[in-house]
Amino acid sequence: MIPRQGCSSTWRGVVFGSKLLTKGMKWRVGNGDQVLFWKDKWIDSLPPLFHEVPVTGADLESNVSEFHKDGWWDVAKLRCVLPDELIQKIICCPADFGGLLRDSQIWFPSSNGIFSTKSAYQLLFNESEWSDPWWKTLWKMKIPPKLKIFYWLVYQGKILSNEQRVRRHLTYDASCMYCGGAIESVLHILRDCSRARRVWAQLLKPHQATCFFLTELRPWLLSNMCSKDAVMQGPWKFTVVFACWFIWKWRNNHVFNSVIEMPFCPRLVIFSAVQDWIKALTITTKATVKTQVFLAWSPPVHGTFKLNVDGSRQAASGCIGAGGVLRNSLGEWNGGFAINLGIGQVLEAELWGLLFGLKLAADSRMSKLIIEMDSAIAVQLIQQHNLLLLHPLATLVSSCVGILNRFESYEIYHIYREKNTVADRLASWSHNLDLGLYLLHEAPDWLGSVLVDDLLGLSKPRMICVV
Repeated sequence: MIPRQGCSSTWRGVVFGSKLLTKGMKWRVGNGDQVLFWKDKWIDSLPPLFHEVPVTGADLESNVSEFHKDGWWDVAKLRCVLPDELIQKIICCPADFGGLLRDSQIWFPSSNGIFSTKSAYQLLFNESEWSDPWWKTLWKMKIPPKLKIFYWLVYQGKILSNEQRVRRHLTYDASCMYCGGAIESVLHILRDCSRARRVWAQLLKPHQATCFFLTELRPWLLSNMCSKDAVMQGPWKFTVVFACWFIWKWRNNHVFNSVIEMPFCPRLVIFSAVQDWIKALTITTKATVKTQVFLAWSPPVHGTFKLNVDGSRQAASGCIGAGGVLRNSLGEWNGGFAINLGIGQVLEAELWGLLFGLKLAADSRMSKLIIEMDSAIAVQLIQQHNLLLLHPLATLVSSCVGILNRFESYEIYHIYREKNTVADRLASWSHNLDLGLYLLHEAPDWLGSVLVDDLLGLSKPRMICVV
């Protein structure tokens, strides 16, 4: 859509919104029959054709399903047409290799695939100054919400100083009504006016006064907001925010209500407000109480098998992998696996690990199964699979649930890592392997001591929060 010259602002907004919507939509691969492998956006924010890959002789009308094989991606076929760096992104992409879910379009900037104003805003300003990390520092400050908004407006220079009012044609006089300064800017109101200097003179320590009045608005705000200094009444950054707020209020009283004088001792008013706020925080913030517990892997009951799975991600490279082990009631090894999944997120690794672990159990014709994994989110997704219509990982969850339904009975639990050591080691080991799945019919020698610890019920300490 292209807005015509002279069209209304409403229509221009609709056109702009449609472009943003197109930018944020991508295909979530189900069975892969509807998604064009080369031309559609399904891996990341660009179709594979836009990744500067050689496509000589490739069928540009190929569907994604043509690159599936034996319940996973056809790695050999992918290597014939794509570079390794793109293959590593593809093989961790969730897909429903069982063909139960259809392809659908989702909103990829959000974690659940559903459009939200917040995610659209972040997509819109992804590469602008609005992504400046200082905003996170401001929003995480434990100050009253109205002061956060005020400080945010101050940083942008948007509070209605006389300088701003002249720009908006609300007045013709940009001077300060109190001290007669030529231009009443935001910085003049909050720091440089003689009225404001009286307040800061009562608050500043001698070592702070040297450079306090030298910097421009934004560096001044940032340095004070990130300050680690403290006064008797609390953190200096709290004091600065409250002081700016009161200086602004007193200035408005002078301009609009003709209240010429400030309180006799501004310092006491500001310190009192800071203390009251800190007391309110102390009352509402509950102290976290932790206690030490000892955890150990335990075998399943007779006639039942236990599957432990785990995912792993290397922070520096983004490479992910997974591993798992099947054991019986005697703690004996009944099969294991490790899989290198390319580049992705740790939750993807956890769910891929669960899928391949379930396939291993189903192929071994086990009827009763207990599953343990240390990802609470993955367990929650499995338990709430009916609510994941647009979730980016819904196809992977659906594949797991499809296999789970083959068992006579199953139970799935979230456990702490101390009870999942064998799977954790296998997942970490997967980073040393080539792309793909490796089945382990016998336990690797290097796992011997960890397996013995589990057989002996050796417990490991962990600090946990007490509710």
